[in-house]
Amino acid sequence: MQPQKKAARLGQSAASLSGVSHHHHRHYQSPLGLALLAFSLGILGCRGRVRHAAVDAGGPKIAFETTVHDFGTVTEGDKLRHVFVVKNTGNAPLLIDGAHASCGCTVAALKSKSIAPGGTGEIDATFDTHGRVAAARTTITVDSNATDQPHATITLSANVERLLAFESGYIRVATDWGVPHTERVWLAGKLLGEATPKVLKLESHRRVDAPIEEDPMLSELSARPIEEEAGGTTRKGLELSLKGRRVGSGSGKATIDTGLPRPAQLELNLTWAVASTLSVDPESLSFAAGQERILRVWSKKPNFKLSQVRVLDGPFVATLEKPESPAVFKVKVTWNGSPPAERSGKLQLISNDPAEPKRLVELRIVQAPLPPQQRIPR
Repeated sequence: MQPQKKAARLGQSAASLSGVSHHHHRHYQSPLGLALLAFSLGILGCRGRVRHAAVDAGGPKIAFETTVHDFGTVTEGDKLRHVFVVKNTGNAPLLIDGAHASCGCTVAALKSKSIAPGGTGEIDATFDTHGRVAAARTTITVDSNATDQPHATITLSANVERLLAFESGYIRVATDWGVPHTERVWLAGKLLGEATPKVLKLESHRRVDAPIEEDPMLSELSARPIEEEAGGTTRKGLELSLKGRRVGSGSGKATIDTGLPRPAQLELNLTWAVASTLSVDPESLSFAAGQERILRVWSKKPNFKLSQVRVLDGPFVATLEKPESPAVFKVKVTWNGSPPAERSGKLQLISNDPAEPKRLVELRIVQAPLPPQQRIPR
């Protein structure tokens, strides 16, 4: 082939490759086109990686002399303090936005919010062990503009020995009507031997807006300090007794005087309940227009008899039906359909049940009928 023709053909090939964006499908199918494309993409990818590495290599970086501090064995109520040293190992100023503790027992204070490259700063941490027992741990999150750890975490830990506390902060006392019942909860701590517990008060949470004396269930409950010898040691605690003479439930707390300077008082959360011998299913009734509902009533006591049913309030009618069995009585309740002035009422069940000889059942209207002039014709 003549040199002039060969040069012309090479020029045409170069021109074709320069116009690859217009004819990419045809030229990418050729071996030369594919090789050039792969080479170009490789160069661009390398440039991108080099540029990204240059960004990562710079900026502020955060490091700590230690990220965990263990105070060892301490006493409940101690306020523990430790200073974490933080260093900027980067090449730009480190700006700390804040230090946030994982619980309210810990406070973290920054000595400086800006640390120059190579410089150091301090985070002053205080850990309050009040109310903490056994293995206790809290963390602090340090937010900054660090490129390596923008949300770094440091940790405080301690083994907290309690001074004096209830082994359980909550107790439930429950029984059936007519059956007295007691529950015990024990105290523990390094000052148990010196404690002389006395009951200060029992409080009810049944009605927060009413005096405690207005909760009749509170009269069912009593508390007293107790001691017991076990394995050569003396246990001290609190005994709660439920008389079981009144059906109902409640919640509250018991407060004791420990006889110690610290802690001077302790509180125990509690709930109590006396279950009835009488059962009503369902316990309340809801009505729509013209709806009829059925109550079933029975008792754990032998020779039970439901003698009378009475509607005390509301536009309802109640009828004592034939018993389903000698032990289960049936009551039919209907809404008489009149427009109600009140949307609720009460049904009284009178029986020979010793726990609840006069049981009240709530009645509610959930849908009132429209007056005739407001009804939509179908």
